Amino acid sequence: MTIDEELERLLLTERDNDIMRFAYNAEINRYGLIAAGDLEGLKKDLERSDKDKNSPSRRGVLSSDSLSNEKYHAIIMTALVSRFCIEHGFDIAVSYTLSDIFIRKIDRASTPEEVRAIANEIRIEYCMRMRELSTKQVVSRYVVLAVDYIRAHVQEPITVEQVANELSVNASYLSKLFKKEMGKSISEYIRDSKIEIAEHMLRHLDDTSLQISNYLGFSSQSHFIQVFRKQTGMTPEEYRKKHYHKSWISEQEAKG
Repeated sequence: MTIDEELERLLLTERDNDIMRFAYNAEINRYGLIAAGDLEGLKKDLERSDKDKNSPSRRGVLSSDSLSNEKYHAIIMTALVSRFCIEHGFDIAVSYTLSDIFIRKIDRASTPEEVRAIANEIRIEYCMRMRELSTKQVVSRYVVLAVDYIRAHVQEPITVEQVANELSVNASYLSKLFKKEMGKSISEYIRDSKIEIAEHMLRHLDDTSLQISNYLGFSSQSHFIQVFRKQTGMTPEEYRKKHYHKSWISEQEAKG
């Protein structure tokens, strides 16, 4: 059987049996949670995924052997997570070396359940390291907590007063402390965090400006476009045309 014949047979089989592959957007969004250091969001996502484990398979079958199939999926996931984190500022050498350590650990696993546990360990480890990266310059406990709160609620409308109230601290004091340690105001940090996620979505997903605006808690689509243009020098659609499905790594390789 040729590759084309095998491809057509599998596609027909999947359609006939209503087998759903893991949704592309959901997969990319999970990588985004990891790269953003959103540990709470990631844990909730993994809990939802665990509850759905008995639903029809949403992944491709890479091997007829269940253990090998889990290992292949885990290795692919590790490679993609390591690259997503690099795109968001994680040290290249550390990311690749960490992925090598985990891939060897996957290779030594003896059951599918062990591989799945390692896969979650990988996701959590990278996510925690990305969270640490976002706060490594921070000294004050209040600023660490403020950054954590913003990261965990970046999809919501957030104000300085809301953050201060959550931490039970004076808003003026928190603002001065945050500016001193982070080099930008709380409002600027909130804006930058939202635009960073918007850029990620425009590069990898097909969501419209309205959907992204709603997802990130902007007051309106026009306000989102205005903020995005001011921050990047481009409208969201202009940014998408230039960067869609292009990664930081591929851009660097092209330059080299």
